[in-house]
Amino acid sequence: MRAKQKMKDEFIEYELVLEFQSSGDLIFLKSILDAEGITYFVQGEHVAQFVYYSVPMRLMVKKEEVAKAREIIKDVKLSSAYSGLRRFEDKSEE
Repeated sequence: MRAKQKMKDEFIEYELVLEFQSSGDLIFLKSILDAEGITYFVQGEHVAQFVYYSVPMRLMVKKEEVAKAREIIKDVKLSSAYSGLRRFEDKSEE
């Protein structure tokens, strides 16, 4: 009989990288980040469509991968973005 494996709970810290509203942009960004192996989630992904995209979707990236994700998407032209493409820059540069 196989012994039960205990799964260790792991806390992953995420950081806000980008806010946007378009479902087309969502699909595009997800395909890019998936291809690069970036760990992320999109806050509001499943809610935005029910409130007519009045609430922005927020791209949250694993803290250790934020710099890589920003480099990958820095020149991406999105069709729409909350507050005119609000990008969250590295606060350590301030």
